[in-house]
Amino acid sequence: MKRKLLSSVLLFSAVFVFTSCLKSNDDDQTNYADTAITAFSLNTLKQTKHVKTKAGKDSTYQDKLTASGYKFYIDQLKHEIYNVDSLPYGTDARKVLCTISAKNGGTVVYKSLTSDTLHYYTTKDSVDFSKPREFRVYNREGAYCSYKVTVNVRKVAEGVFAWHRVSAQDARLGALTAMKAVALNSKVYVMGNEGSTVKLYATADNNIAGWQQLAPNVTLDGQAYANLMALNGYLYTYSNGRVLRSQDGITWEHRGNVALKQLAGGYNNIIYGVTEGSVLLSEDGGTTWKSDAMGAETGYLPTQNVRLFGFDSKVNAGVYNLVLTGIRPSNYVDDSGMVWGRLLGTNDNTQTWNYYGQGFSPYQTPRLTNLQVVKVGSQLLAFGGVGLGGYKAKAFAQFHYSVDKGVTWRKNDSYSLPKNFESDATSFAMTVDEHHNLWLIAGKSGRVWKGNLAGMLAKE
Repeated sequence: MKRKLLSSVLLFSAVFVFTSCLKSNDDDQTNYADTAITAFSLNTLKQTKHVKTKAGKDSTYQDKLTASGYKFYIDQLKHEIYNVDSLPYGTDARKVLCTISAKNGGTVVYKSLTSDTLHYYTTKDSVDFSKPREFRVYNREGAYCSYKVTVNVRKVAEGVFAWHRVSAQDARLGALTAMKAVALNSKVYVMGNEGSTVKLYATADNNIAGWQQLAPNVTLDGQAYANLMALNGYLYTYSNGRVLRSQDGITWEHRGNVALKQLAGGYNNIIYGVTEGSVLLSEDGGTTWKSDAMGAETGYLPTQNVRLFGFDSKVNAGVYNLVLTGIRPSNYVDDSGMVWGRLLGTNDNTQTWNYYGQGFSPYQTPRLTNLQVVKVGSQLLAFGGVGLGGYKAKAFAQFHYSVDKGVTWRKNDSYSLPKNFESDATSFAMTVDEHHNLWLIAGKSGRVWKGNLAGMLAKE
């Protein structure tokens, strides 16, 4: 049974008061040496699992989860305790038995969810961790240190993706005849063309309906939207032969001049762009540019819907792969999109950009109108309109994915279009924000959808 810490039961002294972390009654100095929570772990928990019956119907059953293997980190500076690896979907965090250790025999209590009442902690009493809880550890003199304890549970089942029930609609986005979206600093930006005018909109990534129009202090050409990218706290675009960057989408600075077909993206503080038969790079934020090392078949470089992605090696520190995706213009009869790759960070100076054509894999990237590619964990996800050239496909018919850095591509039935999806055939955009949410913005209808990718990331 839970026992309330009553005011009449003072374990420490009659004169202590509840102050801040390990503060005495005489001064405001913090003393971390007196006592602290030094270990936190969970015991066996209940988990609801979802299965299919033989008849194909959805069903659930209760199982036990041994949660002691999920490590909890204790940040003694911020006074936070949390698990980085979330507990599986369906774990019941409302009745949790936990084990807590305290330095120097400190007494541990926790605060009620509904009042300021404090309860003694015991290993036999269950605690509701459906919300973050405040725990305190008291030393023998009555000073205490408080901790915010958070038990993270996956909100989506592994391998499952679902669009949020809440969507939005904005006629201004629907009026864009071409667009591109990027995420930066907890915001999502959409740049596009409305007639001959370039428009830029932004919203906080936690507000799908909060779009505000921004007024750039520079004149942008009709291809500026296609060059929009984000890197190291800045938006970048390429317009009228100039590389521009901005921290807020309003004030833009001229970084340099260069002849490009399209800005591709950036990784490890380097910006990349595509020109005729070559990949260019800038190591100083777009001011100066030089050619990168190229392999053969440079005529297959993409010049439209170009995206660049980086993948750090899981084995060798400082080693990473770059992947370049996109398509060639519609006058080509290609039956696939274009994917190039480059290995960096090794001692092998002979590494170059290489074309991932049919010689690498028969499962090529789809060649779709306004091809959109995003990075989801260690995978790439592609989506687009009607097939181009020799690639036959209906608009918005299927998501495709690659698990090997763009070499092979397959259809992915784990992703599906939102209900009532409606978009212009050529004007739409897709991006992923820093909270692993997939955004889909549709021209003509102006609809915006958002879905969390946690379930897909958990599957990796």
